[in-house]
Amino acid sequence: MQFHRDNQHFSDENAKTELAMLTVLGDREDQQDSIGCELKPEEGLLVLCDGMGGYSGGKLASSLAVDSFLTAYTRDYPCDDHAAFLERETQRANSRVASLKGRDGKPLNAGSTLVALLISGDQLYWSSVGDSRAYLLRDGEFVQFTLDHTYLTVLNEKRNAGLIGEKEYAREQARGETLISFLGIGQLDLVDYNDRPLLLKKDDRVIVMSDGLYKLVSDEELCRVMNNFSNISEALQALEIKAQKKAKAEKTERDNMTAAIIRVK
Repeated sequence: MQFHRDNQHFSDENAKTELAMLTVLGDREDQQDSIGCELKPEEGLLVLCDGMGGYSGGKLASSLAVDSFLTAYTRDYPCDDHAAFLERETQRANSRVASLKGRDGKPLNAGSTLVALLISGDQLYWSSVGDSRAYLLRDGEFVQFTLDHTYLTVLNEKRNAGLIGEKEYAREQARGETLISFLGIGQLDLVDYNDRPLLLKKDDRVIVMSDGLYKLVSDEELCRVMNNFSNISEALQALEIKAQKKAKAEKTERDNMTAAIIRVK
């Protein structure tokens, strides 16, 4: 199942997990986020993409990437090597997005972020490109396990290694949100994924999101809400209310926002 409608909530479950997803249009005229899932009895795939490139390009790119993953998963299930599946399909989605053309036959030059999670039993595999995020909440500890593929990440690594000083760091921060990897980039060299599974425990919760959420709601607030709501659908609704209030207080135009929470049974 895939959707990228203006505002929609969806929930489902299998023998191992509960899942809730939410999309919000925000103040934009079009929805360029896409999210989809495919649940098997004891396994499932969740894919979230945030498109770039205007109404036609961004929407097509994110939708195409999600559909590419879900179609391959249905075709290949059950697969023996989950990490290899995610790695292969990430590259395939990149090629498909890079090949998008408009009605005039010219390249759309569209792109998309990606977070794909595959949970099989108690094993979690992921693949991510761009700056959409995934976090794990376990026993009150909240940790981002994907890496932001932005220029700010590069700057932080250079500063920590002593390669640049504070003045240069401050000067370059203005370009910090620039993506250095995304689907559609052409040759996709920078992908974040795990070869060995992350072993999940009962009551673990995983949240994935586009930047429309985490740029308004801090990690501390995300953690607090998820700890306060055992019902994952209610947690998503509470996060949407927080994002809405924060945007109003700061008089900020809201971006598309998409998020999903998985709870391990």
